[in-house]
Amino acid sequence: MRKKVDVLSMDNEKAREFFMKPSSYFSQNLPKYFNLGYLLESAESKLGKKQLKKEMYFENKVYSNFQNVNFLIQTNKTISTYRPITLLHPYIYVDYVNFLTEIKIWEELKERFQNLQEEVKEKIICSSLPFDIETSKEDDSKKEMALNFWKSIEQETIKYSLGYNYLLKLDISNFYGSIYTHTLCWAFHGENYSKEAKNSKNLQKLTGDKCDRKFQWMNYGETVGIPQGNVISDLMSELLLAYIDSELVKKIDDEIDYKIIRYRDDYRIFTKRLEDSTLVKRELVVLLQRFKLSLGESKTSQTTDIISGSLKEDKMYWIEHDPVTKLTSDKFYRSPKILMKKSLEEHKNKKYKTRVFNEFFKKHFHNRTYQATLQKHLLIIKVFSDLYPNSGQLIAALHEFEGRLLDLNYKDFRNIGTEVEVLIAILVDIIKKNPKITEIGVKLLSTLLKKINFEEFEMKYLESNNSNEVQSDFEVKLAYINSVNHKLSNSNYNDYLEIWMQRLVVKNLKESTTLSDLYIEQSKNELVKFCNSIIRGKEMIQIFNEDWLKDEHKIELSKFINLNEIDKLTDIISDDEIYLAEYNQMT
Repeated sequence: MRKKVDVLSMDNEKAREFFMKPSSYFSQNLPKYFNLGYLLESAESKLGKKQLKKEMYFENKVYSNFQNVNFLIQTNKTISTYRPITLLHPYIYVDYVNFLTEIKIWEELKERFQNLQEEVKEKIICSSLPFDIETSKEDDSKKEMALNFWKSIEQETIKYSLGYNYLLKLDISNFYGSIYTHTLCWAFHGENYSKEAKNSKNLQKLTGDKCDRKFQWMNYGETVGIPQGNVISDLMSELLLAYIDSELVKKIDDEIDYKIIRYRDDYRIFTKRLEDSTLVKRELVVLLQRFKLSLGESKTSQTTDIISGSLKEDKMYWIEHDPVTKLTSDKFYRSPKILMKKSLEEHKNKKYKTRVFNEFFKKHFHNRTYQATLQKHLLIIKVFSDLYPNSGQLIAALHEFEGRLLDLNYKDFRNIGTEVEVLIAILVDIIKKNPKITEIGVKLLSTLLKKINFEEFEMKYLESNNSNEVQSDFEVKLAYINSVNHKLSNSNYNDYLEIWMQRLVVKNLKESTTLSDLYIEQSKNELVKFCNSIIRGKEMIQIFNEDWLKDEHKIELSKFINLNEIDKLTDIISDDEIYLAEYNQMT
């Protein structure tokens, strides 16, 4: 039984437990041998429940005066635009967690959220506050988070089509990177109160000002932008947006009939009259300017077809062109399912748990039919990706495709007139142009590479065509990865992709061969090079600037790479290694 627990319903101790989860510390997927839990445990062993102590760092050497105290990963939003995701130094993150979960401060924060929510008078519904899932499985929690957007935005939008005529969709441009940190104090206490406190020299006593300064300190003293990629930043940005919501409601006439669903910085505004949606947008634009924020005009859209407007254009296209027919709740699928469960229970004289039986039935009764050959199926996905680059719907499409070929071997591909090498070439092109599908794309690549018989493998198609270099199966992967990395280095480099490409060969990097040495030599990403140095027992690449810390307090970063976890890795990336948005359940 899973239970969703909103962070604001937690007491300070439960909140601290939630914030101290690895997935809260760093929300981006990393291969499981990157031991985020170790970083948190190391920081907690030094700090306990207290904030950073002066005796831990050199005199006059505070971390705010140092660059690169955190590690930055540039993830691609599109093929040519980037989003910085920050892995905070564990001391800095745990310091903020300990500050925020002091009982007095935590209760003050919860009370402020409650007051702001009351002020919007249910005119604005926020569906993006952080939450935890009470479950023993981390992947169950991730799945629930993936479904949250769909349930709260897409489905609610369809319901509002009954009462409203117009839907206006807006979002804030570069939200995290544009946040003026002083406005966090406004969000906590109100703009006027904060300015009065500043004028009376009492500003530093305010909790909101302390939050502001902590964000500045972790960002080299900058007052613009907060680090993206952790739950603390998510929660504080939600506080700012809640304050903006309350100010927006005050500016809009009570006579106007409107409703707003907000998911983080994404707004869906429902009105009965076109002029009302124009007015709400104008008030929001002016208000955001006060906070040094602005709307992303490229994503602005207005429609009277609210049901179609609730679905993204790419999803509508894929519903029409998906070559996979899914049999789930219809009688064709349910009738044999009911019969089998009844027969088994009578034969075994016992009751089966629904979840256990569902998994058993799905394994033995395939509920998919296909309207295209394997190669054509992947080409249909490629055409879709060219029409709608970086679509989240690609995640579901590639996941479905992988499920189709799991039981096939190298000869099976040949017998049906499809070569694995051709599928890999098409897939690599899709991955290169669609960075959003990095994890599922590399997962599928791991499945295809496992199908190759290296004895029949032809090197002539790769950048390095010396077949003498390929001595074993894993070197086929290295040959592919070296070729792919070379191709990508000549276009738009994807930091995050290199991290996941390493997952395919990391188990075999300890052995020095021509191709493994070439791979290590060509590695660019600092996290990849850091991992390589640990595996080879070389001098470590530094990922955090710790020049401000005394030697006895520096973290033993070699343990950030779990070598035992690397030894246990399978050739094929498993489902529980990556965060899969369950788009298949969102149809």
